[in-house]
Amino acid sequence: MNKIPLLIFFWAGGAVSGPIEEWDRFEKQVRDQTVAKDSLKKEFSVVYAPLKEYCRRFPFSAQDQWVFPLRGYGPRDVGKNGFAPGSYYGGSSIKGYDFFDGNRHGGHPAYDIFIHDTNDDCMDDRTGGPVAVAAPLDLVVISINAQWKKSSGLRGGKYVWALSPSEDLLFYFAHLDSVLVTAGAFCRAGERIGTVGRTGKNAAPRTSKTHLHMMVLKVAVATAGDTLKPLDFLPRVIKTIASHNGNR
Repeated sequence: MNKIPLLIFFWAGGAVSGPIEEWDRFEKQVRDQTVAKDSLKKEFSVVYAPLKEYCRRFPFSAQDQWVFPLRGYGPRDVGKNGFAPGSYYGGSSIKGYDFFDGNRHGGHPAYDIFIHDTNDDCMDDRTGGPVAVAAPLDLVVISINAQWKKSSGLRGGKYVWALSPSEDLLFYFAHLDSVLVTAGAFCRAGERIGTVGRTGKNAAPRTSKTHLHMMVLKVAVATAGDTLKPLDFLPRVIKTIASHNGNR
């Protein structure tokens, strides 16, 4: 009898790996705080290392050219003073962002990128259609949340987590209207991963303007412990756009 590999098996929709499933389980435990925070911190490197190994099967391009994450939009559509990881935010009593605080976290370690949507229908006022969320770099999708109800207290709503392994960057795209990728999939820079929406506890009310919430965390794995620090990624995006414009 042939033995099934411990970490990799197949299903009708494509290849699904043990590392992807383990990250999904781990991410939901962090999000929902169903396991003690200290235990989750200790487990992170155990879950993260196989993810990087899983990524080795994909043909990543150079990861120094960032694509703006909203098609048809640019840096001028980014909310002012959005990157504030050390603040109180979203009704949380916690000051500052910590990945391991899950859905309770404080701070705003991300940028909100707003679309033209005066009637809050998640459609671009100019085109009448949805706004695509594009992968800024070649990424591997590591977990998703494709379902959400208004009665949910989940702040991110429908979201995608993805990984760029060369620099150990975790990407988080939240408040999506639709998720167009599956966990374990490889996405080229510029490919669609979803559409902008209004899902999430604080994004759904009419007081909020339709936007993408995008966060990037830098992972530092060390023998003394693992850290996940918010990365101010906007300067990299602007630099790439300026470079392209200068080469026209």
